[in-house]
Amino acid sequence: MSEIKGQLLGIILTIAIFGVVLAAMVTSFGKMSETVGSRVEEIATTQVSYTSTSN
Repeated sequence: MSEIKGQLLGIILTIAIFGVVLAAMVTSFGKMSETVGSRVEEIATTQVSYTSTSN
């Protein structure tokens, strides 16, 4: 009986660890997508002027 309890505990701990890693990755990717989105928007709205230097 204790062997089954040990296996169940291992399964539960494994699922918990994967859950924590998944939550951290979702949060990280969410923040990164916001950062990239704001930088892309900033670059898209930047005015660029071109001055010709030909003789």
